[in-house]
Parts: sequence; C-alpha cells; structure tokens
Amino acid sequence: MLSTILKDNGFDLAINMIDVGAVPIEDASPEPYYQLLKTFSSARLHGFEIDADVCRRLNENAVPGARFYPCALGRADETRPLYKTNAPMCTSLYEPDERYPRLFSGLEATRLDSVGEVSTMSLDGFALQQAITGLNFLKIDVQGAELDVFQGGLQALRDVLFIVCEVEFVAMYKQQPLFGDVDAWLRGQGFMLHKFLGMAGRVVKPLAVHGRTDYPSQFLWTDAVFVRDIFNYPRMSGEQQLKLAVLFDLYDSKDMALHLLRCYDAGNDDDLAELYLASLRQGGVWSVDNGGRE
Repeated sequence: MLSTILKDNGFDLAINMIDVGAVPIEDASPEPYYQLLKTFSSARLHGFEIDADVCRRLNENAVPGARFYPCALGRADETRPLYKTNAPMCTSLYEPDERYPRLFSGLEATRLDSVGEVSTMSLDGFALQQAITGLNFLKIDVQGAELDVFQGGLQALRDVLFIVCEVEFVAMYKQQPLFGDVDAWLRGQGFMLHKFLGMAGRVVKPLAVHGRTDYPSQFLWTDAVFVRDIFNYPRMSGEQQLKLAVLFDLYDSKDMALHLLRCYDAGNDDDLAELYLASLRQGGVWSVDNGGRE
C-alpha cells in the first residue's frame, strides 16, 4: 500500500536488501519484500544460497534488481563443517540434535544425512568485494547460524533499518545461539525486538492436536522482526524514515509506518501521512482511536 502511494507521488526509493538463505519454501507465497523490486526501479536484492544449482535457477527466474550468489555466509572467512540433513533447507553449520526428531513429530527433515566442509565468508567481506554499500533490510534464515552472520557483518549492519531473522527457542542444533543470544547481541547494535511473525512448534509423539502434528504445543522457532530503536526515528534522515515506513507497511505494522510518515512530514513540509491515513481508513482493518492523536 505505502510503496504504491510513494511511487505515485514521485518517489523511487533505493532500498538495498540482503536475503541470506534465499531458497523459497515450496508452495509458499513470495516474500513480501519482492514487491519493492516491482515498485521501485532503484531497489536491489542480494540473495545467498549455498547450493550452486539452486542459485543458478534463482538467477534464471530472477526479477529485475535481484541477484543470487552461491556463497555461505558466516562469522569469518574460514572452513567450517557443513551438516547436511534429510531436507537441504535444514542443512546447517551446526550439528542437528537427533533427540528432537526422535521425540517430536514432523521433524524428520532435520535428521543428519552426511557431514562435509564449506568455506564461509563474512558479510562485511562480501560487501567489500562486491562494492555493496548502504544495506537497509536483512532477512536471514540459516538454521541456527544467524548470529554468526550478524557478527561477520558489523560494518554492513550500520545502515540496516529492519531485520527479519529466524530464531530458535531450543537448541535443535547443538551449541547454536538461541533467541536470547540473538536478541541481546542485536540490542547491543542499536536494534530492538518489534514482533514475532507467528510461532512454530511440534507435538510430542504419538499425539496430534486438532489432527495436526505441526501444532506448536512446544514452541521451537519463529521469525522475529528487529528494528532500529523507535525513539530515534525523528532524528533519522528523511530517506531513512521513508524506507523504514515502507518496510513496516510490508510487515503489517501500519501504525509504525504512519508514525514514521508523520516524522518525515514534520521535517519536509509534506502530507504523506494524511494520504496514507486515508488509504488505511478505506481498507477497514485499521482505524483511528478517537482518544489518541490523529
């Protein structure tokens, strides 16, 4: 919604995005941020997937502005064990804990198939090599190695405004960092938790809940959204405010998007917030609390 409003008012935001673990889940809807490549000609997406054949197919079908690299990101340039699982999407730099598929239904994909080696590269090293600067958005799903990638991207993270990161609440991979570790580290870099995008889990064998073995009786993992501290938004540049507003809008945090547009309007003598608010009222889902500031 917001990206269309901005485009119609002459904005072409150069939103620079990173997708680490870019292989799409079968039968799943495209990630929301792909819409930005269609709306803004200056938007760019740099995707990473360890399988070279998968990367080739992704590049063959890529929309303009997207490019994919057969590269494993990690905390440094080094050689690491690669734990290949029954399902390639569950392959990790950390060893799967076989106790989980033995106890819970629906986790056979995480069972260990074989162990190999992989050369990893830091995000900062890759960005320097490819002359990529000004990253604004980071989506990461690398089966427990998310904190490794963050730690190898200190320079790249300086411009990042919005992060979507898979996090685990239990160590399904041995010695992996958990949600609390990721949250604490990102808070140290000026980010704060915004919300969880649902919750995933499983049921202990042999039961099912409402006929489902993937019901989250035990919470195991989710996607978490981290953003820059909300109280710093009035001090951001106008470009940062608009980019962050668009990202909030994509992930259905339209209240935050409106707040950022008001910050932008206050510094640029514009009325984007009113245009956006009018579209929200027409949608019928979001409404204005008459007791609050309108």
